[in-house]
Amino acid sequence: MPLSDFSGIIPREYSQQIIEEATRLSTVLQLARTMPMGTRITELPVPGKLPAAQWTTGTNLPPGGPGRKFYTDLRLQPQVMTAEEVSAVVAIPEQYLDDNTVNLWGWVRPQLAQAIATRLDETVLFGGPAPVPTTFPVGGIIAAAYSIPVTEGIDAVDGVNAAMSAVERQGLLVTGHSADIGAKGQFRGVRDQNGSLLLGTEQVGGMERPTLYGAPIAYSAYTQTPLTTDFITGAWEYLVIGVRQDIRFRIDPSGVIASPDGQQVLVSGFQDNVVPAKVWARFACTIVKPVTPRVSGGAIPFARVNLSTLTPPAAPLDEPATASRARK
Repeated sequence: MPLSDFSGIIPREYSQQIIEEATRLSTVLQLARTMPMGTRITELPVPGKLPAAQWTTGTNLPPGGPGRKFYTDLRLQPQVMTAEEVSAVVAIPEQYLDDNTVNLWGWVRPQLAQAIATRLDETVLFGGPAPVPTTFPVGGIIAAAYSIPVTEGIDAVDGVNAAMSAVERQGLLVTGHSADIGAKGQFRGVRDQNGSLLLGTEQVGGMERPTLYGAPIAYSAYTQTPLTTDFITGAWEYLVIGVRQDIRFRIDPSGVIASPDGQQVLVSGFQDNVVPAKVWARFACTIVKPVTPRVSGGAIPFARVNLSTLTPPAAPLDEPATASRARK
């Protein structure tokens, strides 16, 4: 396959393949609201005040006019989204380029999709590791500004219920969960009092994904160190990810890969019989704190919990603590 076939802008069908594979691997892209971006900077209109309706009686009678309608202020506020670049550089052995039986794109694509998905999740969920774009929410979803900490629960399932309730008390509906892959075993086989499994599945397009309490749950290997949060739940439509479609991929057989400070050559394409390749994509991110009937100043759309360190709530003096879930 000629090198020029992969240089410059990836054909749209290849670009879509990377996005689809990154979506399957990324918690954020599975659960968040995604929005195509045609420009680097986009303004997202967000209501700063809830509109109010009123009956056309009383003060709306003459002389103001028969049935005069009540005026209400929506007060839209622009929330700026800026597309930032995420990239990866790899070195492809020349033997794969020379071997016509090797599907180069099929070999490289999943690795690049994994790299993009991992870095996007790390930044959006946990706000790191550095460097991170200054236009992304500071500290990620687990920051106090965007998620409510939950520390009490009889067990993992009770902790999930408490976290969901924290979001619902803000006047928001829980639309999904994100969990560390290590927490999956705490839900597997758990049943309600009727004997039904809490974990289920749903079909989304050509992809089947698990559910918990009827809401989709996406698992990934959290990279936060130390791991202070292994479960995040919330109203994920208020996490907005902008996606630019101009994904680029370039390979150069004479390219050089240098150390981050540029002081050391790590790989020389010409000397080491490899072909350096780079891919870069652009994403934007914002977290909307929506105005709700319960929180006029903007609700916190997420709750977070570390299921492995839950503290059982204190039982009333006249009532012993009891398990709230029947287990298989």
